Amino acid sequence: MKMCNETVMRVFTQMDSHLYNKVQLCSSSLSYVVNMLLSVPLLLVIARPPALLSKLRFLLLIHLLFCNNLQLFLKTVMAVMFISQSGLLVSQCLVFTAGSQACSMVQVLLSVALAVDRCVAIKWPLRYELLFSPRRKQALVVFSWGVSTLLSMMALCMGLHQMLLDAKLPRCRPLLVGLCLTRSLPLQAFCVSVSALVLPASFLTTLGCFLLLCQDIRGLPCSRRGVVTLALQAIQMLCYSVPVVLTSYLLPNTLQYDTLEIAVSNAYNLGISLVPLVYGYRSRELQKRLLQALPRNTISPGQ
Repeated sequence: MKMCNETVMRVFTQMDSHLYNKVQLCSSSLSYVVNMLLSVPLLLVIARPPALLSKLRFLLLIHLLFCNNLQLFLKTVMAVMFISQSGLLVSQCLVFTAGSQACSMVQVLLSVALAVDRCVAIKWPLRYELLFSPRRKQALVVFSWGVSTLLSMMALCMGLHQMLLDAKLPRCRPLLVGLCLTRSLPLQAFCVSVSALVLPASFLTTLGCFLLLCQDIRGLPCSRRGVVTLALQAIQMLCYSVPVVLTSYLLPNTLQYDTLEIAVSNAYNLGISLVPLVYGYRSRELQKRLLQALPRNTISPGQ
C-alpha cells in the first residue's frame, strides 16, 4: 500500500506537500471568491423577469457560470481536506477528480456551444431561429451536462474497481492517481480515448468559429468593439485551453515540476474568472440591465 505514496513522492519532490496544498488553497479560494463576485450580478440579472433564458447565449452563460463556481468550490474543498487530513485516500481523490473532470468537460462543451451560437447569429442571422429551436436549446444544455456526467461516472466506477483505495496520497491529480492503478490498461485507454475525441474536436470547432468572425470583422469599418471582444475571448480560451491540454491524458507526465503545475493551475483559474467579463459584461443587453438594476437616488434635489 505504501508503494503508491512512494511513487507519487518520487515524481514530485520540489516542494513540501503541505506547502503545496496551502498554495493551491489560496489560489483556488481567491479565484472562487472573485468568480462569485463577478457571476452573482449576472446570474441575478439574467434570471430577473423578464428572464433572458429564452436566448441561447444567456442560457449557456448561466450554466457555464454555475459550472465554473462548482468546480472552483470543489477545488477549494479538496485543498482544505488535504491540509486538515495531511492527504486524502485514493477513493476520495478519485471522487474529487471525477467531479472536476466532469465540470471541465461541461465547460468545454458549453464554450463550444457559445462560440457556435455567436458565429451563427452573426453570419447566418436569418437561419438562427431555424437552427436553434427551443427544444434544441434545451437538448444542447442537457447533452453537455449528461454526457460529461456519464463519462466521468464511468471513469470513476472503473477507477474504484481497480484502485488501491486505502492508500493515502499527498497530492491529487488524474495522472498521479493513475500511478496507483493495479490494472490500469482499461481505465487509461478509456480516459485517453475520451480526451482524444472531445478536446481536439471542441478546440478546433471553437477555433473555426473564431477565425470566421475575425474574417468578417476585418472588413467592417467600425469594428473596434468587436475586435476587443474577440481579443478578450482569445485570451480567455488560451488561459483555459492550454492547462486543460497539459493536464489531460493526451500528454502524460507533462507537469513534472511543482512551480509549473501551480502556474498552470493559476492560468486555468484565470481563464475561468475571465468568463463573466468576456461573455457577460461585454454584452450590451446585460450592461443595460445592470444599469437598470442599480439603486437609484429617490431624493429629489429640492428636498
